[in-house]
Amino acid sequence: MAEHDQVTSQVASRVTRSTQGKAPLSQKGPDILENEVNHVEDRKRGFNPAPTNTPQSPLTPHKMSRVEESSLSNALQKLKLLSLTPKKTTKDTKIKNRQAGPPPSTNQQQESETNNQEAQAVAEALNPAPAANSRLKFTNFFPTRRSDRKSKADLLKEQTDSMEAALTAQDDTKLGIEVATMDNKGRGIKAVKDYSKGEFVVEYAGDLVDIKTAEDLEAKYSMDTSKGCYMYYFKYKGKQYCVDATSESGRFGRLLNHSRINPNCRTKVVMLDDTPRLILVAKQDILPGTELLFDYGDRSKESLRAHPWLSL
Repeated sequence: MAEHDQVTSQVASRVTRSTQGKAPLSQKGPDILENEVNHVEDRKRGFNPAPTNTPQSPLTPHKMSRVEESSLSNALQKLKLLSLTPKKTTKDTKIKNRQAGPPPSTNQQQESETNNQEAQAVAEALNPAPAANSRLKFTNFFPTRRSDRKSKADLLKEQTDSMEAALTAQDDTKLGIEVATMDNKGRGIKAVKDYSKGEFVVEYAGDLVDIKTAEDLEAKYSMDTSKGCYMYYFKYKGKQYCVDATSESGRFGRLLNHSRINPNCRTKVVMLDDTPRLILVAKQDILPGTELLFDYGDRSKESLRAHPWLSL
């Protein structure tokens, strides 16, 4: 009976799963529990540490595990040993050799080296050192063809210089015109060279007189019909002028005949040394052998009755 009571008291002192729903955990802290688990793992690997007098708690159904470092380091070492570049096989080498073709012969190698040297020489000639090349231009290798065409300003200056030279020289024999005899007209002037539109032809040279003097001279010339009248009246900057070219002077401008319908020249006033000068310029392009004509501009009834050809 006493033994039965002792067994019953031991059973009553234990806490079972049926009464609490789970096994009792150790009363020790988590650090001590972890040390105990580590001790068990070390014993499994054959490591037997010296026994200590620290009281051990009984194992519980709960087991804490950790990842072994040795397995992780082994995996990293395997990854390092892996090669990321594909291995060259004998098949790939054969394909490349087949594409490259047979090796060149000795003559072919010499020709190839010669061609490479020539190409390199040409490249060095066309592309010198970078420092010098920065200062070179396209014209260093290829000449630049300059246009022979002259600007309008240059052409105008040439015409003006030529005209001033002709007015100063007072010699019409070198102007590209000549005196010729015309049917039913008497003397006239022909071109012996090409003239472009607007080009200077000749000066209507004579004595520059005022209007009062011109009227007196005209009345005097009318008394002698054998002389004729070569007076040209014009207005420039609001003032009236007259050029009297009646006297024979060897100048050709006074000999140009009249045409009201088909003139190929026209008069123009230019200034030379502050003096107005009356010149004739081409009204159109003129070919050699063409008679030079301009409109006298006399529209008076008396002149038309006396000289009917003025209307032509």
